[in-house]
Amino acid sequence: MTTPRFAPLFVTAVLVALTGCVDVTFPEPMPDNRRELDHFPASWEGTWTSRVQGTEAAGEDEILIVKRDRIRGLGDDEELVLGQDAVLKRLGRKRILSFPQNDRYSVVVAQRRGDVLEVRAFDPKQDGAIDTWEATIGADRMLQIHRKDDPEKQLKEVQLNPKNTRQFRALLREGTTELVTYTRVKGRGANDAP
Repeated sequence: MTTPRFAPLFVTAVLVALTGCVDVTFPEPMPDNRRELDHFPASWEGTWTSRVQGTEAAGEDEILIVKRDRIRGLGDDEELVLGQDAVLKRLGRKRILSFPQNDRYSVVVAQRRGDVLEVRAFDPKQDGAIDTWEATIGADRMLQIHRKDDPEKQLKEVQLNPKNTRQFRALLREGTTELVTYTRVKGRGANDAP
């Protein structure tokens, strides 16, 4: 799996653990025809903590620090900067982070409800996920790429090409898997973090 150049721990670890190195990509930052945002909402800024689902380090807390135009994990030297390392767009209450991968984009979806931040992604290993995606956008808008272009070999990438925002919204509703849920650390703002 190709991860973004400066992907913080929360994106890299979760995507690798969950998808098992099978990329799910889109032709452009999603959703199409929505403007790119240069910052997170002020209500998202701060320090968040979580127990990562499905990783080798199960049970270990993960710290996420969200600032106006960047995110990083606690102890990470690298930051993910909006506009440089990822594209942020809005779809209703959700924020869609698109990470460039060659000529396509991987997508992570986040939604805040009070002091809870839920992160979701497209997981091809989830039971029935590929069939759900195909039923949602149609077989002609989805391409499965196998290693060495041999259908008998391991799946390498799934390319999803929704024709409009309506299809993308349906994919979000029917075809994403929860990666991790963060809870806001009370009394600690984004600028209070080490």
